[in-house]
Amino acid sequence: MNRRYTDNETFRKILQSIWYQINSGQETFVIGEILDDKTVKGGTGWGAEFSKICNKPLHVFDQKRNKWFTWNKLEWVESKKADEPVISHVHFTGTGTRFLEESGKKAIKELFERSFKK
Repeated sequence: MNRRYTDNETFRKILQSIWYQINSGQETFVIGEILDDKTVKGGTGWGAEFSKICNKPLHVFDQKRNKWFTWNKLEWVESKKADEPVISHVHFTGTGTRFLEESGKKAIKELFERSFKK
């Protein structure tokens, strides 16, 4: 991921937690920011990269761009309003930045509304 990380017990525990979250879900939804190198910013990026490695469906709401993107195994594809992602598996993973903005909160709310409308 072109980054340096510390090698301490707390960091290993965080990575272990992310591994369990991603491993137990059949698809992954992330709130964060996609960087120019096609990774996701911060610790959230570890979960996104692990989803890529495991070939799990991966969707990222980029708070800076205010749009959903889906990983197609080569690059991020912007979702149009009519084809924004929906939760389609019982076991899904939702993760993201600790710096949640209003756009991110709205994206989560709308994701759940699209996915579970009655």
